[in-house]
Amino acid sequence: MGFFSGNLSLKRFFIEEIEYFKDKERVVANLNNYLFKDIENQAKEESIGWVSPLKVYKSQIDVEEIYYGNYILLALRYDTKKVSKVLIDCKLNETIEREGLSIQNNKQLKQLKDDIKQELLKKTLPSPKIVEAVIDLNKKTLLLNSTSKKLGGLFLSLFEKSFSIMPVYVDPTVFSYISVGKQGVEKLSSLTETVIYDE
Repeated sequence: MGFFSGNLSLKRFFIEEIEYFKDKERVVANLNNYLFKDIENQAKEESIGWVSPLKVYKSQIDVEEIYYGNYILLALRYDTKKVSKVLIDCKLNETIEREGLSIQNNKQLKQLKDDIKQELLKKTLPSPKIVEAVIDLNKKTLLLNSTSKKLGGLFLSLFEKSFSIMPVYVDPTVFSYISVGKQGVEKLSSLTETVIYDE
């Protein structure tokens, strides 16, 4: 996992309603309301939900698995399945020939294609992705370990759905200003190139 392995690509968000996340039981209950549901052996193309950060195979999240002092570790799992159009067409032709089917119209053809796709989806293994985030309760900050626009969007959407709270993205420039303060910015702006590179 990224936060434990050191493999990080972070985006920073601000959470105004941080007090909400100090109620551990309520937070965990909301996460468990939107748990990840496995789609292996099912005719589904995707599944998204929360998982335990250290035990992504578990069917429940417990308080001690996500709360670490003033930090909350969250993990979202997003599984997808894809069946190639070429494979569907091959199976379609094979089925028509083997069973001697006579397709009368496009509706029948579409129905047969859909049936074949559903069968193939059941046999297709899902491709999982895990997106991690850490909430710092003291700094009212959420650090999202993903630079993927799609995965970041899915995380924020499920976060809002789970807690009715939408974190606000903090631009790196704004964060720098907040971190060093007005006086720090003034000092930095007065530096010259010779000062920075002087050995």
